[in-house]
Amino acid sequence: MDLAPQGLITLQQKANDRRPVGSSQIWTRYGVLLPSQQTRKLKEWVLTDEQQQLVNASGLGHLALTTGFTIDRTLLTSFCERWNNETNTAHFMGFEMAPSLRDVSYILGIPVTGHVVTAEPIGDEAVKRMCLHYLGESPGNGEQLCGLIRLTWLYRNFHQLPENPTINDIAYSTRAYLLYLVGSTLFPDTMRGFVSPRYLPLLGDFRKIREYAWGTAALAHLYRGLSVAVTPNATTQFLGSATLLMAWIYEYLPITQPQQKNQSTLLPRACRWNFGGATRGQRKKVMEWRKVFEQLQFSEVNWNPYKDINPAIVPEYCIAADNICYSRTWLISFNIKEVYVPDRFARQFGREQGRLHGVPMWARRTWSKWKDWRAEYAREIEEFHQLVGCRFTPPAETNINSLPLHESSAGQNDAGCSLNTSHNFSTMVEDLKNDLPVIGRYLEGNLLPSEVSSFLERVGTMIKSYSPPQSSRRKDRVAHGHIGPVKSKNPRKRGKPSLFQDPLSPHRYPGTPVPYQASKCGMVFGGTVPLLNGGEALKEQEAMDPWQISQSHLTMTTSSSSLDSSSPESMKRSREGGDEIQIPRDTDCLRRSGRLCVQLKMFKHRDGVGAEAANPIFL
Repeated sequence: MDLAPQGLITLQQKANDRRPVGSSQIWTRYGVLLPSQQTRKLKEWVLTDEQQQLVNASGLGHLALTTGFTIDRTLLTSFCERWNNETNTAHFMGFEMAPSLRDVSYILGIPVTGHVVTAEPIGDEAVKRMCLHYLGESPGNGEQLCGLIRLTWLYRNFHQLPENPTINDIAYSTRAYLLYLVGSTLFPDTMRGFVSPRYLPLLGDFRKIREYAWGTAALAHLYRGLSVAVTPNATTQFLGSATLLMAWIYEYLPITQPQQKNQSTLLPRACRWNFGGATRGQRKKVMEWRKVFEQLQFSEVNWNPYKDINPAIVPEYCIAADNICYSRTWLISFNIKEVYVPDRFARQFGREQGRLHGVPMWARRTWSKWKDWRAEYAREIEEFHQLVGCRFTPPAETNINSLPLHESSAGQNDAGCSLNTSHNFSTMVEDLKNDLPVIGRYLEGNLLPSEVSSFLERVGTMIKSYSPPQSSRRKDRVAHGHIGPVKSKNPRKRGKPSLFQDPLSPHRYPGTPVPYQASKCGMVFGGTVPLLNGGEALKEQEAMDPWQISQSHLTMTTSSSSLDSSSPESMKRSREGGDEIQIPRDTDCLRRSGRLCVQLKMFKHRDGVGAEAANPIFL
C-alpha cells in the first residue's frame, strides 16, 4: 500500500466537523464499556488427549490458554477514548500507538500470516444445514437467532463425549469447541452469548486451520470495536478481543500494570496478566485513568516489551517478519476492512518516528448475509496475500445452500480428512482389480511358498467377486453422469415427457397420437380451433405434428352448444345423453387423451348458439 495515495486525510485538510488527526481532543463516554466476550464455559470444557492434539495442531492451542482473562473495564473505557477512528491509532501527547500484527502473534500466540479469514455467503436458512454438515447436529428454533447460534447450545451438546466415541464424535466435538473459542475470544458479536457459524467452513479441516491469518482477522475486529466505541451514541458493549487489548496495554504502559504478574509464562504473553479473577489491587476510576493518559509522556512507554522472548520458543506459524508487520496493508475479515498504518507508530518496531503520512479514506461496511465479501474485497485480499507470500489454496468450495437437512456428510477423521469409507474401499478394490494382471505376470514362473500362493489366490478370488453396495454404485453412476431420470414412488406424480419432444426419442410417451398426415388433418392448440377464410381449410403447421389426427378416423357428436364446456349445465347434459367421442385404435400405442377430449368439446357448432345437442360438428 502506498504511503501517500489519493484521497488522504492530512493534518491540514480536515473537515470542520471532524476531530483533527493527532490532536489530544477526545470524546468522553457516559458509561463504562462492557466486553462482549464470554469465555467462562471454556474453562469447564474438558478436552480428551485426542481433542487436545487436534486443537494444538490447528494453531489455536495458545488461544485456549488466554480464557478467563480479568478485564479492567474502567481502564479499557479510558483507553478507548484516546482512539481515533480515522487513523486507527491512539493519540497521546505528541505520539501515537496501536496494537500491531506482531503484538497479536506474541500476546495470543496465533498465526497472523496466511489466507484471509473469509468464506462464501450464507443465509439464515443455511444455518441448520451448515451445523448439520460440520457438527453433526443442528440447533433448534430457540437456539438460533438472526443467523447466530447460542454458545450455550454448543457447550450443552458437545462439551462431553459419549462413552465410546467414534471418530466423527471426536471431530464434531472438537470443531464445536474451536467455534466456541474463536467466537468468544476473537470475534465476539454484538449479541452476547451468540456466535456466527460462518467460521465453520474454515474449521472443517484441522490440518488447514493454522494456514489462515486468524490474528489478522482478530486485529481487524479489534480496530472495528475501538472505532465503534468512540462513535457518539454508540452501544456500551465493546466489540473485539478485550483480552488482546488489555494485555497490550499492560505490555506497553507499565504505569497501568497490576502489582503482580506471572513471570514464568512467556508465550502467549496474555497469560502473564491472567489471574483467573483474583484480586489485583486497588482499581482506579475512569476519571483517574483519563488524567493518567492525558499526562502520559514518551519516556513512560515501554517501546520494546518483547526483548526477553527467546525466538526458539515461538512456533513457526506465529512468526511474522518485520517487513510484514511494518508494511501498510488492509486487515480483512468477512465484511470488516480496516486500514493498518504501522508507520505512524514506528517506535514500537525500534525505528525512528518520521513524518506522519496521511491515511487513505475508506468506508466501513456492515454485515450482509447475501454479499460475497471475497469478491467485494478481491483487490485488498490479493494485496495482503502478496505481502505475506501466501501460497495456500483454500479447499474446494462447499455450497452450503445445497447441503441436505436429513443427514450429515462431513464426517471427519482425526486429521480432518473426510470419512467416506465405503467409497474409498470400493476405489481401492477397483485399483487392485486393475493391478492383479500385472502382479500375475510378474510372479509367473516363480516358485512361491504354499502359504503365500494360497493367500494370493484367496485375495484374488475375493477381489474379483466383490461388488460395491447399491448406494455406492448409484453414487458412482451419478458422479459419471450415467444415471437415468428419477421416478416417483407415486405413479400419479411421475413426470410425463413433453408433447413437443422428438417422436423418434426412446422415451416417447406411449399415448402419442398417430403420425402426422398432412392431407387429412387440421391443427388444434390450447383448446381452440382458429378458423381461417370463413371456416375453410386450416393452415398446416409442422410444429404441431403430435396434435394432428387423421380426419377419416374421427367421428363425433356434440356435447355442448356453448364454447364454455366446463359449465355445470354442459357437464350435466354430456353425462345424461351425449355420445362419447369415438377414436378408433388403429395402433396399439394410441389411447384416448383426457386433454384431447376437453379440447374437442370446445369446438364450435356450425349452426351457432341455437344448435341442438344432437347436431354434428363439422371441421
